[in-house]
Parts: sequence; structure tokens; C-alpha cells
Amino acid sequence: MNEYNQGHASGQPVAKDVRLREPKIYSDFSESTRSWHPNTDEIAYFVEHGFLVKRGLVDDSNALSGAVDLLWKNVPRGILCRDDPNTWIDCPHEKWLEQYVDQVGRLHRGNWKMRSRGTNGLGTQSFLVDQIANHPGIRTVASSMLGSPIEFARRVRGVYAIFPKPPEEDWSLGPHGDYMASQLSAMVFADDVPPHCGGFVVWPGSHTRLHQCWDYVHGSHITEENAKRFAQVRDQVLRDTVPVEFCGHAGDVVFWHPRLLHSAGINHSATEKSPVVRILIPCDYQRVGLSYYDDLQYGPGPLYQYWVDTRNFREDVAVTDDNMWSNWNI
Repeated sequence: MNEYNQGHASGQPVAKDVRLREPKIYSDFSESTRSWHPNTDEIAYFVEHGFLVKRGLVDDSNALSGAVDLLWKNVPRGILCRDDPNTWIDCPHEKWLEQYVDQVGRLHRGNWKMRSRGTNGLGTQSFLVDQIANHPGIRTVASSMLGSPIEFARRVRGVYAIFPKPPEEDWSLGPHGDYMASQLSAMVFADDVPPHCGGFVVWPGSHTRLHQCWDYVHGSHITEENAKRFAQVRDQVLRDTVPVEFCGHAGDVVFWHPRLLHSAGINHSATEKSPVVRILIPCDYQRVGLSYYDDLQYGPGPLYQYWVDTRNFREDVAVTDDNMWSNWNI
């Protein structure tokens, strides 16, 4: 199994009769606040919808701009030029050699997940880990939900960019569930993301429906039978649920439950003749005190999920109808 294996649950093809709905732009929850401590209304909103948005939570502009600079610094052979939007939509993936994948991640059409192997690779830079992933505001929200204390992040998944799609091409969303062990995830806006420019997309409430499609409450293990069930439930979610797309400003953070169905958005900014690159930083959080281990089959390991700073843990329990919030503090 490798990083791009599409045989697991989250990568099974969507049924041919499913029409992916256009996402609506997320309108902020009226009771959401800028406080680092989620209030009871925000917690209830997260439980029901599977996500919570905190605007302006990360206030370190140098770290955020550093993430953007890091992305552009690692473009192989000048395939993409920061100051030339024409290079963003001129099929840059066709120039992306296989040797670049281990070095800086894969560019698939307009989706570049910039990351690399190893404990000192991309995603471990101090400004990404100390100033962003371990920002006290993010840690406060995460610990409030999971129960304090939580592990300090050692890395982020990487820096994820969505480039504008060529106006003449037809791109679609890629709804999936993360094939990883996690307890809470967060997407940090490294730069401003206008509407319809590739913002993070989720299917609200899908976390509660997909919970029973996994073997364990938090872990990445999944049987073949549950994988088939995942595909069936996912397709029904796609039929009956309108997704939402998050836009916002640098420093905004979207917290989401790892079982929530989600996708990178589609960047339509070239159509509007004002091309922008959507740049986000995904982070993951787990509680202190659990017996974490590496899993060569399910990750993290040398073949899969090497970039994620999360682990399966031996105290995890099998899924039941009513234990979705096991090990949560909500």
C-alpha cells in the first residue's frame, strides 16, 4: 500500500448515478466567537455539523507568510512562477516528474500537497510547528474539545495549495474521508481565500453517518466489509447533503472531526480573471497519555501516512452505535 493507493475506503469511486452538488459558501455560525475557549453553543454546533470555524485565531503574520514563501521556494525547476499566473493554469502537473514526489509531494492537476518524507522534512519547520500548529489559541480549542492536555504537534501535514483551474476544463470535487488515525484536525488559512477559489469543502453532519463505517472510533483500520459500507454511506451523503465551502483570511482556522467527508475546493479564480492560489496548512491533534504506535499497514509508516503526526493507539475501541464521542471532552 502506498500514499496514492485508491483501494481503501476513502478512495473508492463515487457511484455513476451520484451528481456532486455545488458547495454553498459557509456563513458564519451566529453564536461563534473569537474566544479561544469554545462556548456551549459552539460545542453543540461542532457535535451536530462536525466542524467549527474560528476567525483570526492564528495571529502570527510572519509564520503564515513564511508558509506561503516556503511553498514557492520548493517549486521544482521553476515549473510554477509566483509572479506569473499563466504558469499556474498551463498544465504544470504534466511537467512534474516522479522524482519530485518524495522531495516535495505530488501535483495532481491543480492540487499540490507540499510535503516530504523524514522527520526533518517539509512540515517540520519551526514556524509551521511552533507558531502555527502549536499556537496557544489552536491548542486551547483542541484541548477544550479533547480534554487537556493534548500532545504537542511535531509536524504539520504540509502546505496544501490549489491552483486555478483552466477556464475550459471541467474539474470536480473529491469527497473522501482521511485514511489515518486522528482525534481532531484543523485547517489553517495561510493566506486570504476568496469565495469560489478552492476553499476547504465539507459535507455537514457526515461524520455521524460515517462513524460506523470504520473498525475503531479513532483509528485508521477498516475491513473490506466496512470499506464497502463506507462507499454506500458516502454516496448517500453526496445525494442528500449540500456541501459548504470555507473562504476567509489568513489566520482563520477550521476545526473538523476526522470522520467528516471533505474535499479540496475547486479554484475558479482564473475564470474571474483574478487568479489566486489557495494555500492552507492541515494540522492534527491527539490527547496525551494514550499508547500510540506506528502501524506498517495502516500508517504512519514508510509506505503510507508518513507525513502525518498522529498515531493509532491501543486504548481505541471498536465502533458502536453510541460511542462516537469516546475520549472527547464534550
